[in-house]
Amino acid sequence: MSAPVPMTMTTRITTVVSCGLVPMVAMWSILGRQINGATFFLVSLSWIVAVAQPKTFLDVGCARGLLVQALATKGVDAEGVDISPHAVESAHDDVKGRLRVGSATEPHPKKYDMISCIETLEHLDPQSVQLAIDAMTSATDKILFSSTPRDFEEATHINVNPVGQWAAWFAERGFYRRPDVDATFLAPWALYLERAEHTPRSLVHMYEEQLAPMREEVSVKRNTLLEAQRDANAGLRGTGLGDRSLDDDVLLRRYADLVARDNVMGLEAQIVSLDIQLTEARARVKRLRERAECAERALDEAHQSRTWRVGRAITGPLGRLKG
Repeated sequence: MSAPVPMTMTTRITTVVSCGLVPMVAMWSILGRQINGATFFLVSLSWIVAVAQPKTFLDVGCARGLLVQALATKGVDAEGVDISPHAVESAHDDVKGRLRVGSATEPHPKKYDMISCIETLEHLDPQSVQLAIDAMTSATDKILFSSTPRDFEEATHINVNPVGQWAAWFAERGFYRRPDVDATFLAPWALYLERAEHTPRSLVHMYEEQLAPMREEVSVKRNTLLEAQRDANAGLRGTGLGDRSLDDDVLLRRYADLVARDNVMGLEAQIVSLDIQLTEARARVKRLRERAECAERALDEAHQSRTWRVGRAITGPLGRLKG
């Protein structure tokens, strides 16, 4: 078994987020990795350990090995394989030794307690997909699988399939979804599959145990919504809005009333604004008048002063001589 990966800053962040303490989107922002489309990927370590309790683990399509690195901090002997040499080479030094360059279609060199394959097989052609499923199902009894069923816009998604098709292909190899295990923390379409030998009776019983309550829940919620819609319509009839036979003239008059109300509200807002401006203008005028009155009083006081009178007595004759 490989030695556990040291708890570097990256692995600490990965562990904290995987335990639900930081949102997945924030995690990928911190680590600088982008996920195509609406799917944000970070496998919960506590979920994997609790459900599968793997001692050995393989991530097919591991990219830079973030999942491998996180699992290693929990003591899991985790490995990863990816077709991209660049992705493997750019992995953190703590985990690079656990990763190898290779194709998902190649047989895996040994058995693993669990294998994950997350948003990978939609990039392969149909024949390669079958080889990849064969390789995984030959190397483990437990698989965590996810592949977008609807992201057709991505140019590299050349083999997008509905969830039911993937489940059927795994079933051909003896792997069945565990309906009692919820893997939607990873993606709404994620599957947790295990190798099992089912009779038709056991298989029907397993799925019906989950399907019947879900159908009942949908039926109850649908009836509740219908009742709420009826109550809403009944309440609106009192105002005339529930009557769908209203003619266009009535609707136009109501629309005109609403427009008029909006206009009135707009005018009221303008009046309030003008009142504020008028109040400010009056305050400015008042201040100017006070300053003018102060200047007049100062001038009167100057005229009454002895200095002013002496000055006038001196300048008066001079003015007459100039004249």
